[in-house]
Amino acid sequence: MTGNSPSWMSKWAHDLRGPLAPIQSALFLLRHGSADGAERDELFDLVDRQIRRLTGMIDEIGDWVRADQGRLLTRRGPIDLALLIEASRGIGAAAVDVHYAGDSENVTLEGDASRLANLLTTFFWLLSSTEEGATAGSATVESDAEAIRLSGRISPAVLAGATVDTLFTEPQPAPLGDGLGLRLLIAGAIASGHGGELRTQATEDGATHVVLTLPLTQKPA
Repeated sequence: MTGNSPSWMSKWAHDLRGPLAPIQSALFLLRHGSADGAERDELFDLVDRQIRRLTGMIDEIGDWVRADQGRLLTRRGPIDLALLIEASRGIGAAAVDVHYAGDSENVTLEGDASRLANLLTTFFWLLSSTEEGATAGSATVESDAEAIRLSGRISPAVLAGATVDTLFTEPQPAPLGDGLGLRLLIAGAIASGHGGELRTQATEDGATHVVLTLPLTQKPA
């Protein structure tokens, strides 16, 4: 895997310090200030948010190391694809529309359910626009006797500042950073660990699509 250059490690050290400053400031005010009532609640909420943010960054590093060592997947078993998609495609107005072609809704994947859920959540996140008033993203699911294929147009707002050619092989800056910038790199490793592939595909109209291919086991009749 990539992403372990000194420049990126220096960036991660800087990013990991990011949540500490507001935590330290909030604790100082709680200990020595006159905050009470609603203000104290806001300070506690701030500390909680920054701790969760820091925990997410540490988890990213842990997953990146496990992927580099081939230890990212821990459990394997049959997984109902449609149920996993429904749980991962988002909620409300932000939910991605999913179209199943042929019998693709009736397949079973063999894999690590929690990791595949993470992968699909990231896949659908790429299709979800962050622009106010934009229409919901959409994805197509197709299958044959050997593999399942999910594809959809990546939101231009999500792609801002990203390097498309290394989307799933290098850490990405904001807004794709989402922590330490390892989210897409880890998603690519999850796909590879299942014998599949996560890649981008340019279209004739100049858009960029993301394509996820995974081997599957058909449900018994």
